[in-house]
Amino acid sequence: MRVALYVRVSTDEQFKEGYSIDSQKDNIRNFTKSQGWIIQEEYFEEGFSAKNLQRPSIQKLISDAKSQKFDVVVFYKLDRLVRSVSDLNSLLQLFDDNKIAIRSVTEPFDTTTAIGRFLITLVAAIAQWERETISERVVINMTKKANLGERNGGKAPFGYTLEEGRLIINEEEARFIRDIFKLYTSGKGMRSIVLYLNQFGINKDIRSIGRIIENPVYSGKLRWANNSKRDVIISDVVIHQPIIEEKQFNLAQQLRSQRSLEGKKATSPYPFSGVLRCGRCGGPLSGYYKKARGSKHYICINKKNKGTCDLPMFTEKALTDVFLENLSPDDPARFFNLTNDFDLDSKEKMDQSQFLKELEKEISSIKTRKKNWLMALGNGVISQEEYLTMTQEDTKKEEMLQEQLKELSLEKVSLDRDSVLSLLRSISTLWEAASDYEKKSFINELFTKIVVDVPASYYRAPGKTPTVMIKEVSLS
Repeated sequence: MRVALYVRVSTDEQFKEGYSIDSQKDNIRNFTKSQGWIIQEEYFEEGFSAKNLQRPSIQKLISDAKSQKFDVVVFYKLDRLVRSVSDLNSLLQLFDDNKIAIRSVTEPFDTTTAIGRFLITLVAAIAQWERETISERVVINMTKKANLGERNGGKAPFGYTLEEGRLIINEEEARFIRDIFKLYTSGKGMRSIVLYLNQFGINKDIRSIGRIIENPVYSGKLRWANNSKRDVIISDVVIHQPIIEEKQFNLAQQLRSQRSLEGKKATSPYPFSGVLRCGRCGGPLSGYYKKARGSKHYICINKKNKGTCDLPMFTEKALTDVFLENLSPDDPARFFNLTNDFDLDSKEKMDQSQFLKELEKEISSIKTRKKNWLMALGNGVISQEEYLTMTQEDTKKEEMLQEQLKELSLEKVSLDRDSVLSLLRSISTLWEAASDYEKKSFINELFTKIVVDVPASYYRAPGKTPTVMIKEVSLS
């Protein structure tokens, strides 16, 4: 008989219990040899649980079974193959259809008889119960740890590093966390914060900034089960050092709540409402849902309420198509032609840019000078005392200039074309997967105004939908 050998191991605990890949392989090969069978295929699964059939090797086995590449599947123990009664039934049906038997090295199963089927289903039910019991115990232990302020694994959030399972402040990143909260609580929007971070090579999108602002870990607390169906646990037991004060964190949450619940502008299921303006009368546009067609539309308020505007109503799809088209990275000039937010020739911005360059140049000179003193010390040209004396003043001056540079960047975030374009590109990527609320949050964070019109040549007719033109945009 042609044999398919299946081996699975998921955790270190299974290795300790004798379920290692090599141990299972040896046992199965010896068993197969004793039966006089020939091993046709081998399937190894390492690091996967048997809670379902979404495993690479078991999927390959299923595919090969349909092609009848073997006559019997041999495994060390049933729970290596499945831990779910429904999955077992699916496999048994598949194997029956393709005249394939199954054999366990350690358990006496005969799937050709009714009692044999009952016994194997009973064993699978026990395996499923065992898995669910273990899962419940894990959740209980993780909940207990979370309530005690202890982490349940995962990588360290931005601003921290992990040392022996404890969060330790990473000052190089933590300073940007402080800047994020400082900017947000001083009234800056997500877009401004993203652009500010881009100046320092920190690539965070609007969603990431939102998650940082809402994460209590930065105030010294711990949050667990935030992205699950379980109740979220926030522990007040301080285990790690906070990066920001609790008072500032609470203020950020208050502002976050106010901004997300700022009337219809923030909660409407129409992503563009609140920023759309009519290109004919200047009035705002509101969302309108047509039940008969099951589609979203936008209509000028002055047309809807007063009948004083002749802008035709158009679909959200038509607007979205032209909106994403104008953000295409293939033609960035198309977007920048729509906005006047990039007056880069103004004297104020030139002066600021020149001042920033001078600061950076002076800081660079100090670093070069300190490097030369260090080389002189290493070559024995000067003593350690002389080195400390010569670099002490430079170090103080460098710190002062760095702080000045940082404060200047915090005071005013310049609109850099490349940074804004990078931010806009992400809309196209995220649009399909984003919810209406996420789309609306993005649009309202990025724009204060989008002026739209419909071609003058459009005439109303059955089944005819107007196209949309974006005439102008203004960034937040």
